[in-house]
Amino acid sequence: MRLWNCVLLVFFLAINFPLAVSAQGYVAQDAVAPLLNTQGNLPAVQPVSWHLYQIPAKLKTKKAVLEALEQHLDSLPGGLRTQRMHIVELSNRVRTQYILQRHELLIPDSFPADYRAYAPYPLAYAGADTIAKLFIIDKYTQTFGAYANGQLVRWGLVSTGIQDEATPNGRFTFNWRDAVRLSSEAPAGEVWEMRWVWNFQEARGIHVHQYHLPIGTPASHGCVRLSEADARWNFDWADKNTVVLVLNHIPYGIAAHWQMGATNAFSLINLPGNPMEVPDGHNQDAVAAGGW
Repeated sequence: MRLWNCVLLVFFLAINFPLAVSAQGYVAQDAVAPLLNTQGNLPAVQPVSWHLYQIPAKLKTKKAVLEALEQHLDSLPGGLRTQRMHIVELSNRVRTQYILQRHELLIPDSFPADYRAYAPYPLAYAGADTIAKLFIIDKYTQTFGAYANGQLVRWGLVSTGIQDEATPNGRFTFNWRDAVRLSSEAPAGEVWEMRWVWNFQEARGIHVHQYHLPIGTPASHGCVRLSEADARWNFDWADKNTVVLVLNHIPYGIAAHWQMGATNAFSLINLPGNPMEVPDGHNQDAVAAGGW
């Protein structure tokens, strides 16, 4: 059986996205795992409201900016005291080491102890209420949303193919999984290890798995990168024949999943009314740009 490669060559990423990735950073996967795993903590979840935080222009150093931001976060109600900065990073798609490149940040008005409260995905998806399990990959926002009978059970960031057609759009199903898979494209003497793999397009070798995860840009040959916590969760949660949707087009530059309106943020997620009307993608040509 062919071993598929979903890992972007380092030089290719540097050529195509030198500013995007270097200026935003990578998800700190071990650090955010406790936050991502709060999903399901609360029996009833309400979406948070948001406000814009202006970074004071008079603050010229990263230390001063972060101290002021931490004071603001500490003043807000709710829990997750040790995870609030991670919520800000993931919501704004920027690591704190690059915070001086921003003039404003989107901040929750409160901090419920369930990460689903910060989701751009609707907590209830009426069109999916008859589908036992549905895994959605939205290329425009570089996020995923997982639903059970139309109820959001988990969401998070992803990194899809660096070219728009590399991760094919359409309706698929998970068909096989592997806890560890080695890339056949690794240079001699190197090992590229992909963990918690679920394949959803056999002909083109496209699957979801854990790997290095840029916080806001596509970065793979075609497969879909998740954080360690999300990939491990999905490995256990999904079943063979779980429905997978791949939607929309990759963003130009840094992805975002929220945009601030006049009084509150609005989601950039756009879901189809009926997931099963999304065209079947299983029979796409294996010669097309793919995940290996």
